Amino acid sequence: MSTTARATHDAAKLTAQLAHVVGPGQVLTQEEDREFYGQDVHHAGRAPIAVVRPGSVEELSSVVRLCAEAGIALLPRGGGLSYTQGYVCDTRDGVAVDLGRLDRVLEVNAADGYVTVECGATWKQLDDALATHRMRTPFWGTLSGLRATIGGGLSQGAIFLGSGTHGAAAESLLGLDVVLADGTVARVGAHANARGKPFFRQFGPDLSGVFTGDCGAFGIKARATLRLIPRESETRFLSFSFRDGATLLECMAGIARAGVASELFAFDPGMQRVRMKRVSLAEDARALGQVMKAAGGGMKALREGTRIVMGGRHFLDEDEYSAHASVDGHDAADADAKADVVRRLVGSKGREVQSTIPRVMRSNPFAEVNSMIGPSGERWVPVHGSVALSEGPAMLAALEAVQERHRQERERHDIAHGYLLCSIGDRALLIEPVLYWPDSRLLFHDRVLDPEYLARLPSYDENLPARAAVDRIRADLARCFMEHGAVSFQLGRFYFYQEGLDPGAASLLASIKQLLDPAGVMNPGCLGLG
Repeated sequence: MSTTARATHDAAKLTAQLAHVVGPGQVLTQEEDREFYGQDVHHAGRAPIAVVRPGSVEELSSVVRLCAEAGIALLPRGGGLSYTQGYVCDTRDGVAVDLGRLDRVLEVNAADGYVTVECGATWKQLDDALATHRMRTPFWGTLSGLRATIGGGLSQGAIFLGSGTHGAAAESLLGLDVVLADGTVARVGAHANARGKPFFRQFGPDLSGVFTGDCGAFGIKARATLRLIPRESETRFLSFSFRDGATLLECMAGIARAGVASELFAFDPGMQRVRMKRVSLAEDARALGQVMKAAGGGMKALREGTRIVMGGRHFLDEDEYSAHASVDGHDAADADAKADVVRRLVGSKGREVQSTIPRVMRSNPFAEVNSMIGPSGERWVPVHGSVALSEGPAMLAALEAVQERHRQERERHDIAHGYLLCSIGDRALLIEPVLYWPDSRLLFHDRVLDPEYLARLPSYDENLPARAAVDRIRADLARCFMEHGAVSFQLGRFYFYQEGLDPGAASLLASIKQLLDPAGVMNPGCLGLG
């Protein structure tokens, strides 16, 4: 039997074994399905030999064991929104493990302040389940939370909703069940307590930290327990315009240190222009309805709607930077006091403007992920890094120097760029350069984005020279972040992670990988391992 024939035979045998575990309808082998699961937001890579969708932790454990015994790589996938090849392996055959059926909320314990959920649940599913209890997790999701999952957020690193006061997703974690490369289930953090509730993370050495931010390189997250806090009853929204990025970042750092804004994010002029191109009058009307619905009706809804209408669409100068804050309080006086702190910290450095953007964002926090394509149908890809609060202006200047070095190349290929900025607790400022360029869409975009939205956009021919230029610019930006000591989420197979590590830390990481996954089957290549 030839090598190719044997590989085909072995793949068919494994597929049959997997179907016996999860059911024949939960193993996908059609070419288009495999092509889709071999792509992320930016990269079209090697298609997996099959896609398997376990429906329980027991099924997941059996799937992992069968693939490991066959020497086939396991490629865990949550919402599938990576842009760093987090689940796309180009170097060897693999089985994509789609965790979407593991989506049950298992326990809500409001009295003891925790929720246990399967890791294939989306942030929106979890937030909806907690709404009736008037509770939420401290970090409560990404803006892609309609699709992004709990496991993905813990594996890749996730920030946004609640991050201004509570940091990244992992900071809300209490415990985990993780399926290791041999199919065994490791219970870590609060889950290690065999005789008690998962109410407290520190129970001896905190092994749960090993599995947060690991991009699935050490195991597949099956269940997670997260902290719960009461939902605040009052929210104030504030927006400010700034003449330059350095002043903006200095003000963001001050607000972050004060710990008063649940979300604090900003746009540079490039992103302002993209936003204005993206928003249509129909979308304005839809956003107005969402804001009024979120306000709960009555006079409060009327006041919120009036603010939006009076603000119009041109309350921000496209040549200025803008910052936007959502400030939560346990009552009106608390929310007002925190909003006053924000205004005092900005002072005369910025100009307060209509707070339409944070109001609309909060009214529909888990919207369709249509921003993963440009407003005129262009391709989109980001890169990011987080720096200490005092280092934001210097980091932005260094990134702009990289963009300037590539200016002629960007102009030649019609590559536009902008920046999204965000605070992470009282620790860091995240800076995310974003690149747009004319190029054909991937199957990923056609399957994931809203079909009605895509139908309104023009399409482009394949543009390999521009795509290669984007990859060069993006790699230089990532290297710039690394050389300035920035840290990144969604490490996947893209960032210069190993180069940025202390040698001793890199050696320890490799030893942990060897201990947990000696055959190197668990998402090989992520974190520069395997």
